[in-house]
Amino acid sequence: MFIYNDSSSPAIFDGERAVLSGFNLTAALDSGEKRLDFISLEQRQDADGLGDYREYARLYQDRAEQPEVVVKLKLRFYSRFVLAFVEGEIISENDFGNHRAFAPDNGITLKLGKPERIEGLLANYQHKDWWTRPHFDTDLKTLPSRTLSLLWRTDAAYYHLLPVCGPQYRTDLEGGKSDEEALSVRISSHQGGLTRCDTLAFIISSGDDPYELAENNTETALRQLGYPVLPRRRKAYPETLDYLGWCSWDAFYHQVDEEGLLAKASELHQSGLPVKWVMIDDGWSEIVDRQLQAFDADPVKFPQGLANTVTALKERYGINRVGVWHTIAGYWNGIHPESKLAAEYADYLFTTNRGNVIPYPDAAKGFGFWHAWHGYLKRQGVDFVKVDSQSAVNNFLRHHRPVGASAAAAHTALEASVSLHFDNTIINCMGMSSENIWHRPVSAVSRNSDDFVPQERNGFKEHALQNAYNSYFHGPFYWGDWDMFWTKNHDDVQNAVLRAISGGPVYFSDALGKTDPAKLWPLIYKDGRVIRCDRTANPTPDCLTAPPAAAPLKLWNTSAGAGIVAAFHIGEGTAAVKGTVSAADVPGLAAGPALLYDFFGRTVRTLQAEEKAEFELQEEQCKLYVLIPVTGGVTPIGLTDKYITSHAVREHRTTDGTTVVKLIEGGAFAFVSERKPSFVRVNGALALCEEKAGGFYEIDCGAIAGEITIEIVQA
Repeated sequence: MFIYNDSSSPAIFDGERAVLSGFNLTAALDSGEKRLDFISLEQRQDADGLGDYREYARLYQDRAEQPEVVVKLKLRFYSRFVLAFVEGEIISENDFGNHRAFAPDNGITLKLGKPERIEGLLANYQHKDWWTRPHFDTDLKTLPSRTLSLLWRTDAAYYHLLPVCGPQYRTDLEGGKSDEEALSVRISSHQGGLTRCDTLAFIISSGDDPYELAENNTETALRQLGYPVLPRRRKAYPETLDYLGWCSWDAFYHQVDEEGLLAKASELHQSGLPVKWVMIDDGWSEIVDRQLQAFDADPVKFPQGLANTVTALKERYGINRVGVWHTIAGYWNGIHPESKLAAEYADYLFTTNRGNVIPYPDAAKGFGFWHAWHGYLKRQGVDFVKVDSQSAVNNFLRHHRPVGASAAAAHTALEASVSLHFDNTIINCMGMSSENIWHRPVSAVSRNSDDFVPQERNGFKEHALQNAYNSYFHGPFYWGDWDMFWTKNHDDVQNAVLRAISGGPVYFSDALGKTDPAKLWPLIYKDGRVIRCDRTANPTPDCLTAPPAAAPLKLWNTSAGAGIVAAFHIGEGTAAVKGTVSAADVPGLAAGPALLYDFFGRTVRTLQAEEKAEFELQEEQCKLYVLIPVTGGVTPIGLTDKYITSHAVREHRTTDGTTVVKLIEGGAFAFVSERKPSFVRVNGALALCEEKAGGFYEIDCGAIAGEITIEIVQA
């Protein structure tokens, strides 16, 4: 439990350990920076929807006899977490005279001392306007600017500090200059002229489970804000994305056209792959100077219009759903100001100071534009959208609206239209800035990393690193889209395994004649359904707060009561790396012994509760393990021709020496048995059961359609 102590130096303690201390405040005005002095402390007790709390309000102001800047820092202590609010005001006695305002960037900065005894750290920072990546240095003074999440570990507990982007102001973390001021909490509106600040700046909590800390902090902060924004655990995953998809981007890039799309669809249809959706990515729109000209497709690339292409994809090639790409501004530079589109929908469009025409930064007016375009697309047969360049919202509007307000308006307008026309089916993309993450009301899927780069020989290492560690703070908000991949490439198997454990969509982007169906079948069922894990993947506890340089990167997830662990070699150099896998890699896995199934090695062994199995990875090699709690005489492994073997097991029970297993569909079904089975039946008929060298039994029931019931009888 956190305790506030103000007897000497103000600090938040967790037991006897100082967690946050110092609390020095500065304010940046358009006239320069002012260091603020602590004036007084007020205390009160109360309760709200989050529970009982004790609040400590620290008042700061500048040194002038008639203070110009007054800021109140309110620390609200609940049983498991602390909320930090900042209320600031610039006082002007002469409204007719020269006004002062908070600087758009870092208008208020809270400087904190270094927490005691940090042993490991994971920070996620915005290294580009669109994307985030991890940082691991335990010296907080090296913490990058625009850090959006900070987790650290001591010998006693984990601590998670989550900055918040509220209705107006955005909070970021950054390293300081000394141990006494090691951490800067920076509060920005990104708009000039504001004289008041009232924001929830951050939430901090501690505990033994770092993954629950991130989930709970996200849900608590969203609830405190009172937004219509939902955490991932309360969102509905889009049905369309539960199936295998193909995207045009890496196949055609900007040269996408009807001829190429239909040729690829024909190829996929002939291959027998059950591709159920197609995304027509960037390059389909009618544009001039990177600005949108019209609602329909480029008439040269799509001479009979978008509807003709969509109809052909569905009717000729069995594609169930077709999506199209656009940006949150219409196109990269917005909407062409001299187009008929701009004239017809002028009431719903906004011209920025630098001349970009974009959907109006007001939820109601902005909806008018999206409703018109999405309604048109729907009439052409389009079923969903991928919306790119989302972090450009602040780049377009930083001089017009506070950052939280502009993002909230843009996403509310967009999602209202997507809800109306596309049943909330949207892939958010290029939107990992704080204002985007905190302001999408109900959309469930968002890109989790920078782009997949098939031509870059070592691109997988950075791609896996970002997806793995971004998922820690991004996963509580969204199911991560870990991007498309190629099935014929130097890193095809690694990319397939990465998607298998992600918990998100699976789609590929092979060019004409390049698809290898064998790389996709382990990811899907016969009807094209993706074999998805239960949640978003995360680095295992031993990897979470340490850089995967000399050791494998391990990710964990769960499926049908089993733990899933994938391991990748993403360190520098070509030397092999060694690691271990155990039940401790999967938090919450049922206690007791577990079977460890090595997917690529096709071997199984029993691990006791504390036992670890060693493994070694060569460069560009990966491992995939399934940990299944031992349940008695017979323990199902699942379908060994699928990466997530356990997913297919719907039911498993043993009565009077007979074990009944029900599977979603047939395949190579494996199980471990304490005694050799007397016989097995598949859907009531006797079947061959082979004992494999890997230490398990296997039944081939792949030729049987539909659900499967297997009876394993032991005399």
